[in-house]
Amino acid sequence: MRKAILASVAAAILTVTSAASALSASVVSRTFSPSTAVIANPDRGLYHYTETHSRVDGSGYAPLDAAVAARWRTQEGVTLVYRVFYLERFVGTDGLSAAYLSQVRADLAAARAAGVKLVVRFAYSADSSHDAPADRVITHVRALAPVLNANADVIATLQAGFIGRWGEWYYSDNFASDPARPWLLSDADWEARDTVLRTLLEATSPSLFVQVRSPSIKQRLLAGAPSAVAARVGIHDDCFLAGTDDYGTFATSEDRTWLRAQTQTVPMGGETCVVNTPRTQWSSASSELAAYHWSYLNADYRPEVMSSWGAAGLDEVRRRLGYRLRLTTVTLPRAAVAGGTLSGQVGLLNDGYAAPFRARPAKLVLRSADGSYGYAIPLDVRTLAPGVARTTSFTVPVSVRPGAYRVLLSLPDPSPTLAAKPAYAIQLANQGTWDAQTGWNTLGQLDVIAAQP
Repeated sequence: MRKAILASVAAAILTVTSAASALSASVVSRTFSPSTAVIANPDRGLYHYTETHSRVDGSGYAPLDAAVAARWRTQEGVTLVYRVFYLERFVGTDGLSAAYLSQVRADLAAARAAGVKLVVRFAYSADSSHDAPADRVITHVRALAPVLNANADVIATLQAGFIGRWGEWYYSDNFASDPARPWLLSDADWEARDTVLRTLLEATSPSLFVQVRSPSIKQRLLAGAPSAVAARVGIHDDCFLAGTDDYGTFATSEDRTWLRAQTQTVPMGGETCVVNTPRTQWSSASSELAAYHWSYLNADYRPEVMSSWGAAGLDEVRRRLGYRLRLTTVTLPRAAVAGGTLSGQVGLLNDGYAAPFRARPAKLVLRSADGSYGYAIPLDVRTLAPGVARTTSFTVPVSVRPGAYRVLLSLPDPSPTLAAKPAYAIQLANQGTWDAQTGWNTLGQLDVIAAQP
């Protein structure tokens, strides 16, 4: 009798195992429909402009409004806020007050509360070339660095700033030998600018991207820099489509070829500045936004240029600035064995102008009513170049209890402070896949997880 019972149990185990193996050997492929919606994804898109001042009389500081920024994200799909901090009060003093640093810190906290990131710049004047000498700028950079580093999670990019009117590295009293001809810089001028840029890069976290105003700045000042340093530095073009050279952005014809290559991996953004028909019209804008891999653009300046693109052009810009990743196909087994492994493939296509410039983890999530389990997969979103379809194969452990599980893809922010916040996760541009509560993208349904004997 005992032998008969043992034989029956063994047969039952064999039957369950065989059934699970048969199911796991059966795979299903699913295709996905693209979405045409404007998606509020981080580190990309149109931005809204804000500025604040610290004038000599102590007036002018306008705190970032978290409620307004949150409405921009939820109602307009705008996840970036441009923030210029004018330091008029400190142009003649070496220190920055503790009260001022607290104001900057509070603005960064407001961005986090709103679910947005900031494009940050510091400058000394919005209406003149009156800036600070290099040694004072360096003191201010070092005072600001701890605040910026502690809040690097909500800084999309940090523009080099500080030098010249608007912090745009032009029209400068202290960094140009001939203010009447600010484009003619001496070796001493370049050396002073180099000191500021290198101090900014050395003092701030390696996770912070820094942008400079033109290709020539990076070419000249970072020609011999370590690759890890150069990889942090992107470009901002604040006269996009103006004249034939974007008002000095491109010093030579070779700069355009250089910029096409550079912006495959570093952030590119900026604003338009003047109507320049026909170049500012949509035919040129659409070509150059794609060629130079634009990730962000000022929604507020200049409206005359952007309105000339028409409703269809503006809609394309809202959708395609930066990355726009979507699922094409997913291949999964119909079942997996608890305690075993799960192998499959995920196909993605980038319909945006640029690849994501920030590394972030990619996780396959198995979710049931009892809980969720995440497993890293070898997907680097930075390799998803525009227009290129890429398939990622994965094998992950199935360290779950038996049951039915939904399969999802998670692309969270790399910072531990933001990793669990859906506002900072990548939403794929597909219909019916986004779970706004978790920030995950649904791939399909596993019918059963069979017990491992």
